[in-house]
Amino acid sequence: MAEAPSTASLLPLLVFHHQPQPGHDDEMLMFSVPKQSLHERLMEHDHLAGGNNMSWTTPQGWMLIITKSSSLSSAAFLWNPLTGDKLPLPYISKEHDIPQQCKCLLSHKDPTHPACVVVLFHRTEPDMWCCRVAAGAAASYGGWRRYTYDIGDYELPESYRDPPTPRVIFGVAARQGKIYFTDTKETMGVIDFSSDDDPDFQYFNVAMVDYPEGMNSGINFLVESQDELFLVCVCFVGFDATNIGAIRAYKMDFSGEKMDSSEEQQACWRRVHDIGDFVFLLENCNMGASCAATPSGLKANWIYFMNSFIKDDATLCIFDLETEARDIAQRIRQGTDHLFPE
Repeated sequence: MAEAPSTASLLPLLVFHHQPQPGHDDEMLMFSVPKQSLHERLMEHDHLAGGNNMSWTTPQGWMLIITKSSSLSSAAFLWNPLTGDKLPLPYISKEHDIPQQCKCLLSHKDPTHPACVVVLFHRTEPDMWCCRVAAGAAASYGGWRRYTYDIGDYELPESYRDPPTPRVIFGVAARQGKIYFTDTKETMGVIDFSSDDDPDFQYFNVAMVDYPEGMNSGINFLVESQDELFLVCVCFVGFDATNIGAIRAYKMDFSGEKMDSSEEQQACWRRVHDIGDFVFLLENCNMGASCAATPSGLKANWIYFMNSFIKDDATLCIFDLETEARDIAQRIRQGTDHLFPE
């Protein structure tokens, strides 16, 4: 009988939750990008089994695991499925109960960095939860914190403005210890966790990229790679999410250009066709992960994402940045895709 492939040989993975039948518990499915294969029990582990555990993947390859308890608090830790390493986190009290419908990331690539923070953003509400990873720093920080942020309200037709609908953070990526997010068409936001006070929200001017001619809508993803900040735009023809017209990648130029001595430097997005020996994995909640291509047996400059913009469509799409060629690899059972880079 053929020997089962090792977990390492299957990385990177697109991990998503699938509900086999209405009313049934979700099951975790994993799609191996290099092997083009679907796995249901690839990482059958105590940390992922049972109805009491909640888990989130991060672009940094670690998973946040919370063991729900009937007591006043729940255990939490970071887990690296590849190495088996665990990093304990402070217990989560009932008042900071974290819902499953969040996206999670680390402020630093290395969670053992003394300033590293675990951050979760609610997908539909302006709420976030954060905690320092290092034991001493976590204690001085006061364990887990829940923070309701205010980045304004959605601009809706007048008949829908009462009550106002608070905006939530969508596109998000961690770079050099800070969390970047797409704010408006003219600004980007940055969240600084260096202080033990509440997170510090800062903003800088940068114009959002325009859609190509004939395309009026799309979905943007922020990705950190090699300490650079990238933006990937999946553009739709007109407003039809079933018709992808273009996929473009941009890199943030933080140096800006000075038009004259009196004008401040301003960051800008610059289109790129080369992201080095890396591939990008895009998640369905406007963020992505970068992983080395050659060690994973993948072709550099490729972008992978689940075409789950429309219900019941769950095909794996591949885009070559260099040639701009697109391909559909395999149709996968509908679910919610997540990231699990190497």
